[in-house]
Amino acid sequence: MEDVKALAAQYQQAGNNCAETVVKVCNDCLQLDLPQETLRMVSVLGGGVAGSGCLCGALNGACLVLGSLVGRTSPEEKTKAEVNQPVREFQKIWLDRFKATCCRVLKSPANGGPVSCGDLMADTSAMLVDFIQKKGLA
Repeated sequence: MEDVKALAAQYQQAGNNCAETVVKVCNDCLQLDLPQETLRMVSVLGGGVAGSGCLCGALNGACLVLGSLVGRTSPEEKTKAEVNQPVREFQKIWLDRFKATCCRVLKSPANGGPVSCGDLMADTSAMLVDFIQKKGLA
């Protein structure tokens, strides 16, 4: 997974935000062939959704990658439970590792932080690639 983390660092250093980095790393490493429109949509999720400090962009990006793999295009295709189950499972793994989902909390010294955005991007990317491969989702 060191190659995944290295790629995440490259994307971050090139100016990508946390959500963009996770999505692009997974797109490359898992050969997802996501359309440019997807990558464009992700660009507003950095900094906890447009810099608001809410849901961590790395986690948000991970959820979008999972949605691209297990999501549905109509309610008849899958149940909400089928769509949500792998996302909830990954979110629990992520929460166990980082202890919070809010960008503002993750960066706060009062809450045991700050967690480095670079570490969040690299670790989330590696965790997600591993999760997807183990689950056979891609």
